[in-house]
Amino acid sequence: MASRKTAPVPKGYRTVTSHLVVRGADAAAEYYGTLFGAEVLNRVVAEDGFTVLQMELKIGNSIVRLSDEMPAFGVLSPLSLGGTAGAIHLYLRNVDQIWEAALAQGAGVVIALSDMPWGERYAKFVDPFGHVWSVSRKIDVPATVTDGTVRKADSFSVHEPRADHLDPTLEQVIVEPGQGKAA
Repeated sequence: MASRKTAPVPKGYRTVTSHLVVRGADAAAEYYGTLFGAEVLNRVVAEDGFTVLQMELKIGNSIVRLSDEMPAFGVLSPLSLGGTAGAIHLYLRNVDQIWEAALAQGAGVVIALSDMPWGERYAKFVDPFGHVWSVSRKIDVPATVTDGTVRKADSFSVHEPRADHLDPTLEQVIVEPGQGKAA
């Protein structure tokens, strides 16, 4: 009897799959279910009966993996690390409703929802588990500048998340616009 060949990429997955480490995987799954309509496809727990080793969530047509943090193995959540170096982006038809729901469920604002010069209605927030999400939907691209100048994104500042701080960001210390390199 010939053995059946196993596909290298499981059904429903793509080549790249996000895997989020959180403090409280079951609570995170509930949060993502309420906010994004995420559906739990499966859940594997450790021998302690509650630490989630792996959970698969389906959000729209994508699968995201989720697990509890496991400090003994160096697997830490953004809450333990004090931030995250990545973000997950979702294209959504109902971006305005998702944005309002995220705020109502305790998300922190990174970039408020607005129409961006690259042709998206876009927002970015931090969920209660420390992960950064950006959400958007395509819109008509604003009129292109015809005189050859670079279009400036006046509605978007790379320093906006820290605008309420008195201390400058590292980027502001290193290079101030029109000033060249800082001394």
